[in-house]
Amino acid sequence: MSAFGKMIPAGFVNRDVIIPSFDETGKKTSELHAATLTRIDEERLQATQVTIDILGDEPAQNMRVTLPSALYHLNEKILRSGERSTITRSDLETSGDTLVFDSRTSIGSMTGRVRTLIFDTSAVSHDSNKAQPPAPKAAN
Repeated sequence: MSAFGKMIPAGFVNRDVIIPSFDETGKKTSELHAATLTRIDEERLQATQVTIDILGDEPAQNMRVTLPSALYHLNEKILRSGERSTITRSDLETSGDTLVFDSRTSIGSMTGRVRTLIFDTSAVSHDSNKAQPPAPKAAN
């Protein structure tokens, strides 16, 4: 997003933005969607109604990050949101009041009323038997 962001003139509001990312082999690794994307100054981008799809090797590994608004620091390559954000994958959903993600290290954190729901671990582990409760024992 840094390269794209540096091409936007300060103060210009871009609407219905889609920014894909690719790895060195040309495979799409993520796609950012935003209702609006505005370059605030030389170092910051402001986005609203943001959805980031992070693509895994298999569909069950895909993640979606949903942010009502976000601020991206071009030089630091850090994405921040001070509003309740959600990360979903086929087997879980995590939400928190704030989100910080460092795109250089791929490390992020959520703070404030963080909640994680685990739906089904078999979607990622490929073992449907582990997701089943043990069979009841026969009475003697």
